[in-house]
Amino acid sequence: MPAWDKVPLAVGHEKPDLVLTGTVDRSDYQSNVSVPFDVPSGVTRIGVEYEYTRPDGKTVINLGLFDGKAFRGWSGSNKHTVVIDENNATPSYIAGPVGGRRWSLDLGVSFIGEGVTSRYTAKIWFWRQGEVPAASTFSPEPLVKGTRWYRGDFHLHTGHSDGFCTSHRGRNVPCPLYRTADAALDAHLDFAAITDHNNVALYGTMRELQPYYDDLLLIPGREMTTEQGHANIFGTTEYVDHRLGERAMPDMATMIERSHATGALFSINHPGSPTDYRCRGCGWSAPEATYAMTDAIEVMNSGNLWKQLGGGDAGGDVTIWEKQLATGRRITAIGGSDNHDVTLGRLGVGFPATLVLASELSERAILDAVKAGHVMIDMTGKPGIAFDLTASAGGKDGTVGDSFALDQGGELALKLTVTGGKGRKLVGLVDGRIEPALSVDSLAQARQDIALRWAFDGGRHWVRFELRDGEQRLFMTNPVYVNY
Repeated sequence: MPAWDKVPLAVGHEKPDLVLTGTVDRSDYQSNVSVPFDVPSGVTRIGVEYEYTRPDGKTVINLGLFDGKAFRGWSGSNKHTVVIDENNATPSYIAGPVGGRRWSLDLGVSFIGEGVTSRYTAKIWFWRQGEVPAASTFSPEPLVKGTRWYRGDFHLHTGHSDGFCTSHRGRNVPCPLYRTADAALDAHLDFAAITDHNNVALYGTMRELQPYYDDLLLIPGREMTTEQGHANIFGTTEYVDHRLGERAMPDMATMIERSHATGALFSINHPGSPTDYRCRGCGWSAPEATYAMTDAIEVMNSGNLWKQLGGGDAGGDVTIWEKQLATGRRITAIGGSDNHDVTLGRLGVGFPATLVLASELSERAILDAVKAGHVMIDMTGKPGIAFDLTASAGGKDGTVGDSFALDQGGELALKLTVTGGKGRKLVGLVDGRIEPALSVDSLAQARQDIALRWAFDGGRHWVRFELRDGEQRLFMTNPVYVNY
């Protein structure tokens, strides 16, 4: 069975909930065999792995599914794996209600020879609310194994919301999701989070596309678009109500709690943007306490960088994020293009890109690394600049996002390797203020090793770095934390 033709499993849920077995023989030839099974209430997704023996190499048994009330799909003999979720499903199958029904496998015995007996086995997994994938929602295994910096975009729109592109006849039409996947590959990305507004319809398309895009991880996302602000949730396909002020979702804190209950990460988008008729609720006006509940803040998107290209300041959302760090909160800074038009080229998908230091290219590894703060942001829209940073103190080594305990006078050793920085300025910041002792006015080499030390006063501090061309930000790291 090929790697893509397996059920993506949940963390800690490797064993199937049911295993159905049986036999068919010549007496079943050209008939349909129904194999019933019960799916408990509360189940939101089922996964089926199906196989059968072919003693003579000629037996063909087709697969379909019914849910006790309706037909849910038929894939013949071309698929060994089926996933059906409340809002997405394997191609050939229909998304919809799952739990609390008596389902049945529909085995169509298309051919079996005289004297032949074939044994079938169906392994069935039940997913419940809040379970998260061991690897990825749409892929049972990592696309790439090994720890390195993976490059991606955390904010992308398609025709499932307000993403548009030019049709074959030159018209502006809702843009199919595959165009965004193609643009992500053109931008040299390893992963792409699709984040259409308040929408779960896109996940069926993502499930269909992921086996084809086996060199691009597709992460399920959603932009929760409210009058109090916009936020992305990553790593769930479960519906979360976006209607603030209704009985089902009384306030933003409840929305964050319910997003987390699905296993999702919650990331505030463009918090400093103005709110007006052009973008309703774009700025973050939810109560201040909601910042303490969030996992990440989008501090750079294409809107910030368009300002920078026009000579303006791209750092408004960085300042908002740094104010939260000053309160003692460890919130990861990420970037996302917020792309709505894949024809924008270098100013579109992957502008900016977010680099994540993860153990493998899987949804779980990427999102766990984001939560840990192992993240940098490239504002150039193309590969070429790279940072490696190792922080050391008290016999412990770490990198961006990690925390160290230091007494008064304790030193933090910082080793950086900067690639693509020749002639540019390395800016070190402590608690948001430029620290000359951690900065280099002009890097002399295309690939330069830099060793720095900084003594601390026993208080709570954070240190991060930027690469700048004049006053333009090109690259930034998340902090190394001290006494957080």
